[in-house]
Amino acid sequence: MRFIADLVHEKKQLVEKAEAILNEAEIAGGSLTKEQERQFDNYTDKIKSINDNIDEELLNIRSSEPILNTPHKPMTCVDEVKSPVSTKAVSKSFRGMFYGNENTKLSNSGFHSMDEFLKTLHLGRADQRLLNSSMVEGVPEFGGYSVPEEYGAFLMDKSLETEIIRPRATVWGMGSETKKVPAFDGADRTNNLFGGISGEWLAEGQTGTRKTAKLRLIQLTAKKLACFSQASNELIADGMSFEEMLAGALIKGLGWYMDYAFINGTGVGQPLGILNDPALITVTKEASQAAATINYSNVVNMFARLAPSCFTNAVWLANPSVIPQLLTMTITIGTGGAQIPVFKEEASRFTLLGKEIIFTEKCPALGAKGDLILADLSQYAIGMRKEIALDRSNVPGWMEDMTDYRVIVRVDGQGTWDKPVTPKNGTTLSWAVALEAR
Repeated sequence: MRFIADLVHEKKQLVEKAEAILNEAEIAGGSLTKEQERQFDNYTDKIKSINDNIDEELLNIRSSEPILNTPHKPMTCVDEVKSPVSTKAVSKSFRGMFYGNENTKLSNSGFHSMDEFLKTLHLGRADQRLLNSSMVEGVPEFGGYSVPEEYGAFLMDKSLETEIIRPRATVWGMGSETKKVPAFDGADRTNNLFGGISGEWLAEGQTGTRKTAKLRLIQLTAKKLACFSQASNELIADGMSFEEMLAGALIKGLGWYMDYAFINGTGVGQPLGILNDPALITVTKEASQAAATINYSNVVNMFARLAPSCFTNAVWLANPSVIPQLLTMTITIGTGGAQIPVFKEEASRFTLLGKEIIFTEKCPALGAKGDLILADLSQYAIGMRKEIALDRSNVPGWMEDMTDYRVIVRVDGQGTWDKPVTPKNGTTLSWAVALEAR
């Protein structure tokens, strides 16, 4: 354990040095010099090597299984290095985000099942396994008991199955409170690409013009999402599965509120949603268009403002209240000719102009800005902390014989473009397009 603590200390110093370089670049306008790039790469290579050494030591410790009885201080040190630093998730699953390996064995802190963990928490009695779980996983400052990794992975992965944004976004595991994601500044392409890359046709012996591409840093800061649920003490006493009753509610709650924030979030104490993104293009309605309607011209104009590089991954997001508008939307061929529907369904998959359309109540209702959105969600970045905290209280439901539960996760999200792209020719384009209020 002492060897791991030394590695942790060395890693912390390297991370601080690497972040200092990024901060200097940000202050100077976002560009890294060649020397800064060399130093940054050197630090990150060393950090990766330390992570490999720590993973090997942790594997040895877990195989011997006395980890539940280790003192508090070393455990908090181990927690700080369990997940890689500044690495994009190999997959969207818990194991993929934090370990890069879908077969990694996760800790259950001595519980035989999630049902047993939840029942133990419900009883409210002192249990060494709850304490050990919090020591190993690292309970954040907001209190509660840390959910063992195996059951935290279950909650997050089951929620992923019902979510809209996270499965299609670019997801990053966050090893600390903040995470900086590098991106090129490519808003204006009239004279160059990515804020500094330009091409020139050179004659023999002619000297080219030196350009420097700008590095733009996006900072994700973990925001706290709390979901609340109640459980009947009577049902629990009668033997109802705690996992079916409580875990199911928590899974639905986590997914619903994360999705809602990723679409509508203000960025203040919550993720910055698509509808408030600085790169969002809002397409105007037709001059004589009636209130609370969507017509063919709206859809075509929205498609025309989507950046071509986003065509492959783009999907439509729509409130179910727009369905009557889409079902009656057609293209008329000739005078009195055939009408071709632009909204189609095949094998329970709906498409609009050939792109998948997903209906969700998380979009505003018909007539409001964002009732119909076209977006390439891979351009939306999400950062997630590994720790999940769960706490209980019977104070609110004392008279009704109910127990309240609160699960807390920390997550952030925002688009990776700082503004719409101004192409070499034509009007501005973006990864996200919405229809204005009507």
